[in-house]
Amino acid sequence: MTILCLIFENMIGTKNHKSGRFYLTHLLVWLVFIAYESLITTFMSGKFWTLLDYFNAYFINVALFYINAHYVLPFWNKKRYYLTIFLVILEISTVTALKYGFAEISLYLHITTTSIFEHLSTWLINTIWRTIYFVGLSTGYWFALNTIVERKKVSDLEKSKLRSQLEQEQLHKKLADSEIAFLKAQINPHFLFNTLNFLYNSSLNTAPKLAEPILLLSDIMRYAITDTPKTGKVNLDDEIEQINTFISLNQFRFDHNLQLSFNVSGDTSDILILPLVLLTPVENIFKYGDLKNSSHPATINLEIKENRLHLISRNRKLKSRKHIPSNGVGLKNLKLRLDAYYSDAHRIHVSESDDDFIFELQITL
Repeated sequence: MTILCLIFENMIGTKNHKSGRFYLTHLLVWLVFIAYESLITTFMSGKFWTLLDYFNAYFINVALFYINAHYVLPFWNKKRYYLTIFLVILEISTVTALKYGFAEISLYLHITTTSIFEHLSTWLINTIWRTIYFVGLSTGYWFALNTIVERKKVSDLEKSKLRSQLEQEQLHKKLADSEIAFLKAQINPHFLFNTLNFLYNSSLNTAPKLAEPILLLSDIMRYAITDTPKTGKVNLDDEIEQINTFISLNQFRFDHNLQLSFNVSGDTSDILILPLVLLTPVENIFKYGDLKNSSHPATINLEIKENRLHLISRNRKLKSRKHIPSNGVGLKNLKLRLDAYYSDAHRIHVSESDDDFIFELQITL
C-alpha cells in the first residue's frame, strides 16, 4: 500500500489536479496498463484485438474508474455507507447494460456477427467480473488519494505546530531580552529614593520651586520600579495618573510652555492594564515631538468604550534637534510586551509624514 500511495502521489504532483502533468501521467499509466493486458491477451489467445475490442474493454471501464473514485466513494467519507453500496451496485448494473447495448448495436450494424445470446451466461460473468475488477482498481486509487490527503493534513498540522512553537520561543526570547535590557537601565531603588528624598528636603528651604518637580520625579520612578502584582497588571487609573505626573514634570522643565493636551473619556474604574504601556508612547512625544508649536499643539486622547481601550497621539516632529539614539526600551519593546500578553487582542498603528507623527493603540480589555 505504501508503494501504491507513492505512485499516486507522484501522479498527483501538485494540488492542481487539472495541471498538464496530472493528465499526462494518468494517460501514460493507462497506456502501459492497456499495453500490458493486450500482450497477455494476444499471447494467450493468439489473435490481435480490433479497435472495437479496445473500445468495449476500456472506454466505459476507464470512465467507471474515475466516476467511482471521485463521485461515488466520497460518500463513504461522509458516512453514507448504504448510499455508497447502492451506487456501486448501480454502477455495475449500468455498465453491464451499456455493454449489452453496444453489443446489440454492433450486431445490428454488422460490425460483429456473433450474438451474445449464444453464450449469455459466460458473457454476463465476464462483464460483471471485469466491471468489479475496475471498481476494485478505482477503490484502491481512491484509498491512496485519501491516504495522501490525510498525510498532507498531518504534515501541515505538524509544520504549523512547529512554526507556532518556534515563533513562541522567539517571542519569549525577545521578551526576556527586552526585560533584561530594562533591568539593566534601572538604578538601585534605595539609592535613588534616598537621593531624591535628600534633594526634596534640601530644596524646600533653598529652592521651593524645585521641590514639586523632585516630588513628581520621585512618584514616576517609584511607579516604574515598584513590583507589579502577580497578575502582571495595574489599575488603569494609576497609569493615567503617571501620565499626568510625567506631563507636569516636563511642564516644569520648560516653564509651563509646552503645547500639549491629555484627554480621557469613558469609565476607567476597575480596569487592569500592563504597566507603562501608555506611558511609553507619551515619553516618545517628549523625546521627538515639537511641543512648543502653538499652531500645532500635541494631543493625547484616551478613550474607554465597550471594553476597548483606544489611545491616539498626534504631534509635530522636532526639526532642529539631532536624532536621539534609542536605548532599546521603546516602541519595539512595547510591541513585544503587547504580543506576549494580549496576543491578537491589540493593534498598533503608526503613521507619519515629513511633519507629523501619529501613534494609535487599541487593546481589547
